[in-house]
Amino acid sequence: MACVSEDPDYAATNPPVTTLSLRPDLVRDAAVDLLIAVINARSGVDRHRLVQPVLLPRRSTRRAVRRRIGTS
Repeated sequence: MACVSEDPDYAATNPPVTTLSLRPDLVRDAAVDLLIAVINARSGVDRHRLVQPVLLPRRSTRRAVRRRIGTS
């Protein structure tokens, strides 16, 4: 199980849930920068921005360990 979320509580669930953060802090900063560029009529501003998401792998997506018969 995995989800897209910024909620840190997913790390405390049982099992801890893998999350993908879309980095709203960086998206916000880029949006504000572009808005200021438009307001100030700045030319040559690259209007295409990529923000890398962050994957936080946790136990909810780990492969189960198989035990061999006769072992404990």
